[in-house]
Amino acid sequence: MSLTSTILNRSSDACQIYPETLYYANRISDGGVQTVFKKLTPDGEPSELSPGPSQKLWNHSPDGFQWGYGGSGPAQLALALLLDATTDPEISRNFHQAFKWDKVAGWGESWYITRHAILDWVALQESKLRLANLSQN
Repeated sequence: MSLTSTILNRSSDACQIYPETLYYANRISDGGVQTVFKKLTPDGEPSELSPGPSQKLWNHSPDGFQWGYGGSGPAQLALALLLDATTDPEISRNFHQAFKWDKVAGWGESWYITRHAILDWVALQESKLRLANLSQN
């Protein structure tokens, strides 16, 4: 089942409002691994986003995260963000390269993105796939 259909199939009384998760980072050096944080807003404590869970799905970068170009570190970050935001390994694997090129590769020295923005991006990609499949039939 796609993430979009999961969201759309929920009845309004079954939906719960969760605090928004903010993912962010500031480049601390010109090279090497960069630390990425996540925080529940408005008043949650920041914690480090671990590359471990995403590396178990696909180990692009044993060293961890990077951004701002199209390499293995940005691919690992894209996969980690999608996995953390969606909690769906299949969606994360299927879309992480596109997410890398659409978002992560273009980020500068500092950046942030919300879980909601990631989920909106995934829903758009799923809609594009459905439309492409319909036009082929």
